[in-house]
Amino acid sequence: MKQERRALLVGSCLVGILNVAAVGIAVPHLVQIVLGASIVFIVPGFALVCAVLPERQFSRGERLLASVGMSLALATGATVLLGATPIGLTRLSLAVVLAVCTLALSIYSIWRAGGLRGRRGHEVASKETGS
Repeated sequence: MKQERRALLVGSCLVGILNVAAVGIAVPHLVQIVLGASIVFIVPGFALVCAVLPERQFSRGERLLASVGMSLALATGATVLLGATPIGLTRLSLAVVLAVCTLALSIYSIWRAGGLRGRRGHEVASKETGS
C-alpha cells in the first residue's frame, strides 16, 4: 500500500473521531461545517473505495469522484435507516454511524493491504512460500 494512501486512511479515522467530538462540544461553526461536509461527502466513500478495491490504481480525480459517490450512498442509507429506527435521526446519531463506518472501513482497508499484519502474518506467508 502506498504510504500516501495509508496516511489518508489514518486521516479519515481522525476526521471520523473529530466529527463525533465536534457534536458533543462547543466548536466554531466553520469547523462544524468543514467536518460535517467531509464526513458526508468524502471520507466514508474514500475508506470504502480503498477497502473494496485496494490494488486498483485510480487517478486522483477518479478516486475523488468514486469517494463522493460512495459517501453519498452511505450517508443516504444511514439517514434512511436511522429515520426508521427508534433511535431517530439526529446530528449525533448520523455522526456516530458515519464515523463508525469510516473507522471500520479504514481499519479494514489498511489491514487488507497488509499494514496491520504483525510478525505472525509474515510467518504464515513464509511457510506457504517455503522460505
